[in-house]
Amino acid sequence: MTQTIYEPENGQATERDERLMAGLGYVLILVGNIIGVTTLIAVILAYARKDAAPGWLHSHYVFQIRTFWAAVIGILACSLLVATVILSPFGLLGFALIWLWVLVRSIIGLIRLIDGRGNADPQGYWV
Repeated sequence: MTQTIYEPENGQATERDERLMAGLGYVLILVGNIIGVTTLIAVILAYARKDAAPGWLHSHYVFQIRTFWAAVIGILACSLLVATVILSPFGLLGFALIWLWVLVRSIIGLIRLIDGRGNADPQGYWV
């Protein structure tokens, strides 16, 4: 008869893994600016990991989720503008601005993650 001993996970190792997963989310969002499907993978990952993450990493997951949903709503609005012939230049400009906004938010979020800081206002839409 053998006994298996389960030792509790090291807190630093768990936080390192969560930090790596949050970083992967930012990278997937950055790649998603070119290939859209990776952004969907990033938001699924963020939804799956946010409840188990420590507080400062939880803010990164919320930041990623808010970035995704705001971009989706903006893309839908710009698509409606492009569908109308008269307002299509504004829709195309909106697409460019959304692309730039997602790029800036992802880079700044990744920098904060690397520095070991949480997002000050993960519920907000500004950087």
